[in-house]
Amino acid sequence: MAPSDTSPAVADHVAAVARSLDAASTTLANEFVRQYVSATESGAADRQAPVEAFEMAVHVIELCAHGLGDRAPAAGPPSGRGARVALQGKPVAEAVEWLRLLERVVADHVLAHATAGSGGVPMDGVRAVLARLAELFDVLCTRELESFTSTYNELAGWQARVSTDLLSCLIAGPAVDASTVNDQARMLNINPHQRFRAVAAYHDPAPTSQQWVRARRRIMEVLWRHDPRREILSRERRGLLLALVPIDRAGPGLVELFTGMLAGEQGRSLFVSAGEPGASLSAAGHSCRQALSALEISIYRDQRGQVTQCTDVILEVLLAHNRWVSKRLIETRIGQLVEKPHLLDTLRVYIACDMALQRTAEELVVHPNTVAYRLRQIATLTGRDMRRIADIGDLNVALMAYDAVQMRRDREEARTDLRARLFA
Repeated sequence: MAPSDTSPAVADHVAAVARSLDAASTTLANEFVRQYVSATESGAADRQAPVEAFEMAVHVIELCAHGLGDRAPAAGPPSGRGARVALQGKPVAEAVEWLRLLERVVADHVLAHATAGSGGVPMDGVRAVLARLAELFDVLCTRELESFTSTYNELAGWQARVSTDLLSCLIAGPAVDASTVNDQARMLNINPHQRFRAVAAYHDPAPTSQQWVRARRRIMEVLWRHDPRREILSRERRGLLLALVPIDRAGPGLVELFTGMLAGEQGRSLFVSAGEPGASLSAAGHSCRQALSALEISIYRDQRGQVTQCTDVILEVLLAHNRWVSKRLIETRIGQLVEKPHLLDTLRVYIACDMALQRTAEELVVHPNTVAYRLRQIATLTGRDMRRIADIGDLNVALMAYDAVQMRRDREEARTDLRARLFA
């Protein structure tokens, strides 16, 4: 391993250090374990058994000695801890922390050997030894990181599949087996006995891959800020994301956090909705269905840039899921207006303007007398008094039913069936 252009004095020093490391491997490994165990007490390093740490340290020190001595090692590098760190859900830094600590121990020994040497040790020799040790430890750290990355990616794929299966089971509708849900949640390191709430987000217009990556990152940042433990189940397709989030957390609530996010640039392209909380994970399927239904209504109404809660559109949700009731409301209340879109629009704006004639005329950009004439037509066709709150409320419910039927028709034509799109 020694370069051909090194001087004899430097080569002799490198060989002497190699012999010293080989002889002192047990001592240095014990020193490493002493420092390592002391470090674990403060949480600075991984809590690994001292015996295993000792054996790994001896192996690495022998590799260093063989490398410096220009000899082929008897065995390859030890099986790393990177995979184990990934499986334990610990930070990637902990996969290489032990190697960096061992490198300091070995470097201290090299410097001590240089100080104790007789006749003076050339600085070029010390630098050469430290440089070669740094190269060796860099290679070992790279292998640990590769082991971590490979295992982390496999684990992430497995978690995504389990999470998807679990969400699919919850959204399906029929009652689920709580014990099965709880077992799968524990596999994902999620406490299933806390309250969960579903949140759904939709990007319009259809985003490019880069646009969705940016939007998704903003959404996940909000979710992680709310739940630093990251006990979140999520499922996504480009432009659409559904997440089940624990709500018993300190700090701002989900609606407040999303409202703040939508106040910025994201509000121009995102629709966000939320279902009602479920008492536990196994009971949170209704929250997922509510969030998706509320999102469909939000998209139909073009309520982008705000959080539409299920309770805000609870009547529309009920009507959207009960076709017979919706059709009967339309037939018995506004059936005569369906073929007259201008009267439907006038009625809708009149209700939105709190039955103010002048404001309605301004919104429709017509003369107030035109509005008054249309209102008389509506009253004649429906048999309702356009000045009575009760009659106006009845007509408003019929308009909601009309919107629900239109929305359902769009869904059946595969334009806004969010559940089918999410789990296709």
